[in-house]
Amino acid sequence: MAEDPSNPHPPFDVPTVEEMATLLPQYAFEKLAAFGGMGAVYKAKQRSLDRPVAIKILPPEFGVEPEFAERFKSEARAMAKMNQTNIVAVYDFGLTSGGHLYLVMEWVEGPTLHEIIHKGSIPTQRAGDLCMQLCDALTYAHNHKILHRDIKPGNIMVNQDGQVKVADFGLARQMTGEAEENPYGTPDYAAPEILGRGSVDQRVDIFAAGIVLYEMLTGRVPKTPRRSVTEYAPVSKRWDEVIDRAIHPDPEKRFQNAEEFRVRILALLQPAPGVVEAPVPAAIAVEDVEKSKFRPKPLHFVLGITTLLVAGIVIAGMISPKSKTREKPAKEQAKMRSEDRPEVKKPPVKIERTKAPPIVEQSPPPEPRPEEKKPAPEPAASVMAAATAPVKPAEPTPAPEPAPENPRDAVLKLEERDPELAQLVKAFSHEWAMNDAIDTEPEIAELAEKYIPALQRALPGLTMEQRDEVLSEISHIANHESPTAPTPAWPPVLHSLRRTYDSQLDAILAAAREASKRMREAQCELVRARAAARAAAGSADAAKRAEVVAEALRQLDSAPSLKALKDAVRDVTASAIPASASATAQPR
Repeated sequence: MAEDPSNPHPPFDVPTVEEMATLLPQYAFEKLAAFGGMGAVYKAKQRSLDRPVAIKILPPEFGVEPEFAERFKSEARAMAKMNQTNIVAVYDFGLTSGGHLYLVMEWVEGPTLHEIIHKGSIPTQRAGDLCMQLCDALTYAHNHKILHRDIKPGNIMVNQDGQVKVADFGLARQMTGEAEENPYGTPDYAAPEILGRGSVDQRVDIFAAGIVLYEMLTGRVPKTPRRSVTEYAPVSKRWDEVIDRAIHPDPEKRFQNAEEFRVRILALLQPAPGVVEAPVPAAIAVEDVEKSKFRPKPLHFVLGITTLLVAGIVIAGMISPKSKTREKPAKEQAKMRSEDRPEVKKPPVKIERTKAPPIVEQSPPPEPRPEEKKPAPEPAASVMAAATAPVKPAEPTPAPEPAPENPRDAVLKLEERDPELAQLVKAFSHEWAMNDAIDTEPEIAELAEKYIPALQRALPGLTMEQRDEVLSEISHIANHESPTAPTPAWPPVLHSLRRTYDSQLDAILAAAREASKRMREAQCELVRARAAARAAAGSADAAKRAEVVAEALRQLDSAPSLKALKDAVRDVTASAIPASASATAQPR
């Protein structure tokens, strides 16, 4: 339901606050909170109990149809019996004197989950907690044989205490296991059996809850083929496994009840001891592992040797005093060395008794000069000299050249690496938002304001099945959802109205596409010019970043923003990154 009470053209004759006070005098009406094609919601106070309430009314056309009114009352009675903290309580229901079916419910002060998701990222722990509360609500409803059939973030309130409140059971029905007559609900969250008009049970709500969990973790609804949660959020792959099972196309392979879904989420939030859920990005995890490994460097060896030598000095000093070692003469030292060596016996020399030749007296060998006398090195002194000798500092290891910057990784951290480009992208986003030719919402809203009343005027005279088809069309248009494909049950008037609506919508979208194409080309050209200027100045890495940003902008199919840019960069292939700035960023 569009929360836009300021819109001067509501889709049906919405009563004013004063008129509602006349229709339901037991309530003090304060304001019109929201309205859409399927009704309006007021904030009021129940006079008897002095408590705030939300009162939803339906257009008068629904109240005059006996069959519809009876079904509404039956389902309202069933919802009023539900008393669970995570379900918006229903206090009363009935028919006003003006012919409006109404429902009095608990007033919840707080945003919808849709608003929370699109305000910023939700921490994993909180996303899991919110989904478990949603599962609690569904478990209670399913145990009371009630299907919601339209679970989505817009129908989930979160009060000021962080408590989930599931609202808008407008499409709820008794759980009978019968085939789905009409594809109610929101297409992005609708299970295949709803869209295929098959038999439905509690597993359609579980499917929708799985989509909601994916959206909380990633900030988007999954497309086909579905991309992994881990591509958008630093969470364990086990979250993917749980979501895969919750939204499996085959109901038999899904969780069979919401309690089972809740237990699996709880196991992820409270893993068993020793189980690592890898909640940090891979890049950070690798860095932490590398820090934990010790890799000795050359300087470590020098420091180790020096430490051993100093220890040797201390030990040598404790065992052999320096003074005695240095006072021993060289001959005594030599004698000590000879005594230490093992005695080697020489073979006896045989002397012949022959006439000895005259003895010639030979002079003894000259005594060495004093300066030539070199005492034998003392073992302890040698150790001392080696230990006390100055250690030559090791040659510094040249630092490795930094690896070239990866432009894709740099763009993912654009605010830190390149504030200039980040500011430029923000300017593009503002420029895009200010372009009235691109903003189609006002025109589409104006078209819906014409289409919904035309559909409502076509209701009288239709069969019940045909009315359901028209009401389904009103629901989709009022909730800004994609209309469903025509079916054989459509009355001729719905075919005619849809053709007119589609042709006008196509014209609006075509004009917007052309305007966005022109603006996107101009923005990409501006970034390429910036890349060329950087390349000409010799800033190769900065030029590459600009080229990658330009390529990512070109691939966008939505408004430019830093978030959209980073998502697009993840899809840029290596071939799209220029080999060198000079090859692609020459001055034009």
